This record gives sequence, C-alpha cells and structure tokens, in this order.
Amino acid sequence: MRFQDQAEEVFSLTKPAPRAPSAGPLLSLRVHRRLSKQLQAYLFLAPILLSIGLFKYTPFVQAITQSFYEWNGANIHRFIGLHNYETLFRDAAFYTSMKNISLFTGSFVLIQLTFPLLAAIGIFHLKQARAQAFFKFGFVIPMVVPHLIIFLLWKWIYVGDGLLDRLLQAVGLEHLIHAWLGESGTALGAIVFISFPWISGIYFLIYLAGLVSIPQELLEVGHIDGMNGWQRIRFIELPLLRNQLRLVLILAFIQQFQSFENVLVLTNGGPGYSTLTPALYLYKKGFESNELGYASAIGVVVFAILLLCTLAANRLLKTAERVE
Repeated sequence: MRFQDQAEEVFSLTKPAPRAPSAGPLLSLRVHRRLSKQLQAYLFLAPILLSIGLFKYTPFVQAITQSFYEWNGANIHRFIGLHNYETLFRDAAFYTSMKNISLFTGSFVLIQLTFPLLAAIGIFHLKQARAQAFFKFGFVIPMVVPHLIIFLLWKWIYVGDGLLDRLLQAVGLEHLIHAWLGESGTALGAIVFISFPWISGIYFLIYLAGLVSIPQELLEVGHIDGMNGWQRIRFIELPLLRNQLRLVLILAFIQQFQSFENVLVLTNGGPGYSTLTPALYLYKKGFESNELGYASAIGVVVFAILLLCTLAANRLLKTAERVE
C-alpha cells in the first residue's frame, strides 16, 4: 500500500501541468463582446460616416489628385505634375487675394473676439430675467435669416443713391458720398462694415454659455472681497472664458478665410482685384474659366494654410496657458 502511494506521488510529479488558456482567444472574445454590445451605436453612426466619406473626404482626395492635372471637367484631363502650383505661386491675382483675405480675416476675428463678448457680458450682468430673455432673443433671432438676404440688403444700402447716400444727404454730408462698392478705396471697408453691430449669434451663445457655467461661489467670493463690476470681469470672468475665446478665434478664422459668398454677391471681387479672395478666385477659375485643375490647386493651398494656422494658433494658446 505504501509502495502504491509512492508510485502515485511520482506519477503526479511527472504528469505535465495543465496549460493556461491563451491570451489571444480571450482578447478576441472580449473585443467581440464589446462590439456586439455597441453594435447599435455603430449602426447609427454608419450613415453619418458614409455620408462624410462620400461628400467630404472623397472630394478632398479627388481635389488633391486633380491639382496635378490640366482638367476642364469634360474632355481635357492631362497630367502636368506641379505645373498648377508653379503657376499659382507666380500668380499676382492670387497674392492680391491673400492680402485681401488677410485684412478680412484679421478684422473679422478681432470683431468676433470683442463685440459678441461685450454683448454676452452685458446680458449676463442684467438682473431682470425678462430683460435677459428679451435681449437673448434679439441677438439670436438673426441666425434664422439667410446670409444671402443680409448681403443683398447691405448691397441695397451701399448702392448709388441708396439708403446710405440719402442719409448723408439728409444730414448735410454730401461730400462723403462715394460709390461704396465701386471704388477700390472704399470697397474693402464697406464689406467689413457689413452686419454692424457685428454680434454673431453663434459666438454670442458660446460666450454666454461660458459665463453661465462659472460657479456662483466664485462670483460671491469676488463680491465679498469688494470687487467692482470691471474687476469681476477682468479677474474672474475673462480668465474662465479662455477656452471659449480659443474656440471663437479658431472658428472665426476658418469661417472668414474660406468665405466668398459675401464678396461674390456684393462686388464679385471688383473693382479689379481689390476685393478678390482665394475662395472666390477658386470659384472663378473652376466655374467661370473651367480651369478645374488649377482651381483644385488653389483649394489645396488654402486648405494647407488653414490647417497650419489653426495648429499654430492652438499650440500658441496652449503654450501661453502653461506659461501663466
């Protein structure tokens, strides 16, 4: 009996240990379970991803490809390499459009960083809820008006013997009357002045949402410390609106840099090239001159500039926050 026990002990020692289950099948099983649980979410996202791929990324890739071709959209489709880009960087009209869009974009960004912010701060400091609701409605309702109608209205204001000229005549300032959109010296300023007092509804809501999210305790502490209204804005509200300011800066820059419908409706880039923008130049080359390959090259360059400027602005703002 003792010998049998010793034999069983030896056999158990020499018997190979059972293998642990492989990590690969377990990992794949976990991934499968997770995907099956989130299958409904992926099914909801599939149409959105498909539409983005078809109408956003596919044209973008095609534009990059066609920028290396001489292409008129119909019967001419000849590979020419970098010739479109070489021509573009020697094109005086393109550089004029870049100068114009720099002025448009700089003024637009500066306006959107100040006027909607001042409006949001003013409404946030109102004590009466009814007054707040009234002014919110007043600033937001223009968002439902199509931009084309606004541009046409301002074109009617600026046109010869229009509302602005008649107003100047009525107050005895006839010497200030100009062809506001027909003179290169006044056309740029006239376009910048459009939509006065320059309070965009979407940027106004971004600032107001940031102000509303400020903890009430901080405002009460400032009141206890004896801060007046200006000190409260400077030391509490503005520092807590950094993320909103960064978002507005990037959105306003992208919106204005690639815009062209305002110039198209008001001046069509004229007189001469005095109000031409890169996006309008792209439109003219592509759909008026049928130089779609050249227009694609303009689009690629504009995209590269937008991407680099956006990344640089984001990096600089984050670096400034770390330094502070």
